[in-house]
Amino acid sequence: MAAIYGLVKETKGNFTADQAMAFLSHWKDPDSPRGPIMIDPETRDIVQNVYIRRVEKQDGKLVNVEITTIPMVKDPWKELNPPK
Repeated sequence: MAAIYGLVKETKGNFTADQAMAFLSHWKDPDSPRGPIMIDPETRDIVQNVYIRRVEKQDGKLVNVEITTIPMVKDPWKELNPPK
């Protein structure tokens, strides 16, 4: 929805399908609830961080504790099996 909102905002709601695809091919959102995301212009898939977490008990409550972040992960299937 953020990408669609950005498209409508930038074009003031007046765009063609080609203009929409051109806009979305370079769209990025550094402040999304999932962390930074973008659309891969080649595959048109989302690219985002993957957060590795474990559950720990802190102050008597279970919480997710981030162990590491794998930045800007593309679809692994498409990375390992490119179109012929």
